[in-house]
Amino acid sequence: MGSGASKKTTDTILAPTPITVSKPTPVPTAVPKTTECLKPCYCASCYDSTRPDVLTAAGSKYTVPRGWVAFSIQVDKAFAASNKIFDNWYTTFYGTSKDKLEDIIRNRFIPFPGDNLLSGGTFVLNLPDQKHVYTSPSINYASLEHVCPIDTMTIDGTSYDFQVVLQCKQNSADVQKLRSGKPKACKYLPDADLQWRTDQRSSVVPISLLIRAKKR
Repeated sequence: MGSGASKKTTDTILAPTPITVSKPTPVPTAVPKTTECLKPCYCASCYDSTRPDVLTAAGSKYTVPRGWVAFSIQVDKAFAASNKIFDNWYTTFYGTSKDKLEDIIRNRFIPFPGDNLLSGGTFVLNLPDQKHVYTSPSINYASLEHVCPIDTMTIDGTSYDFQVVLQCKQNSADVQKLRSGKPKACKYLPDADLQWRTDQRSSVVPISLLIRAKKR
């Protein structure tokens, strides 16, 4: 994240250009060096240090995921248009692990613990609360290791630690905002607004896969 005081601004949030695929793309084992990032992207090349650390969508602030590379996810166009998700829904983040990505992306919505999946399996999360989906407007909070574990990969003989987070559009109705269980997890947003939950299905739509990799 950038240093110094955060700049508060309101950006027009545009729908990412979706990738048309027959099945969801797994976490890449190598980063293509000649491929341009999809927009919006938040790597250092696409989102420089002079730009804001906090943006606003549908009147709600969220942190910019600096240093994360974005890959667009195809959304249901009819659902997105009828619900105006890119105009009226909040932007939030959902931390997860690489082994759950394909099931979530196929589902088109963030599933609840115990939900039946299109793969025939059941969505399993080892969290005390099995009746809600938890998100955050802070990339820092959503990428805490208890919900977003660090995995490893090797590219050209170099080992990297990486995490995956889903950037989402979330229905502004029925969002419960809870105080952070990790004080000062985000320097840009207050603790009281960091942990969100909802009990409404089809209310959290992933729109981008965010990946952050660091050399070991």
